[in-house]
Amino acid sequence: MSAITRGTPDDTRREREDVGRETATGPARAVAHPSWRFQDRFELWIDWMVRNSAGQWHPHQSVLQRSYRTREDTLLHAERIILRGDFPMQGRSVTPVTLIRNRREELLAAFRAAEGDGVTLIREVLFPVGEYALSLKVTCERVADEVRTSFAHAGNPLRSLAGQSVKLTVLIEHPYDVLSRAEGVLEMGELGARVGSEVLTFQGGAGVTGVPYRHATVAVSRGLLKRPMLYRFELLQAPDEP
Repeated sequence: MSAITRGTPDDTRREREDVGRETATGPARAVAHPSWRFQDRFELWIDWMVRNSAGQWHPHQSVLQRSYRTREDTLLHAERIILRGDFPMQGRSVTPVTLIRNRREELLAAFRAAEGDGVTLIREVLFPVGEYALSLKVTCERVADEVRTSFAHAGNPLRSLAGQSVKLTVLIEHPYDVLSRAEGVLEMGELGARVGSEVLTFQGGAGVTGVPYRHATVAVSRGLLKRPMLYRFELLQAPDEP
């Protein structure tokens, strides 16, 4: 069973020794575990856009959002969708749905010529169709795979957040009754964690699920017929890649 404790200054010093001391340069960050690997996730976004009163384009209705494993697959599927020319819009009796052949060819040429920032935005094109416009984007995001393990395991994803500012939420799984919250730099020990004044201890077999460098949740059993207690740790700033 986990516990949150608040003690005297002497107790606090002893607890800090258990979860690790800050060095002169701040809390040490964890060495990356092989299970905390990153992979590229590519996404294709297609939306109908409409002008607002200021004449600026803004989203009107989503047509498609889909993830792919590679850049090549994403671009290939985008071109296939363009060649079909079918971009449904719901909720109006007179709406552009299927582009005629020459408009499909124009859109395909515009998409192939489009550029992004070369990092997270691969391609982006805005293609006017009557009073609307089609927005096609291909994006790339580096994300880590979800990890499920025990607290004592070296691949515990909570350890990837060590030395960084996190938000801690303690709650019961259902009906999501929040018991406490805290923010601060996460310090990790062999079987413990500290966030600000909140000091927690866990059994080595406690289950941990999370996405490294983003968030992790420790689940602690409260008995056979009760929902587990959840300790959710979330990064307060954009993650740094290892």
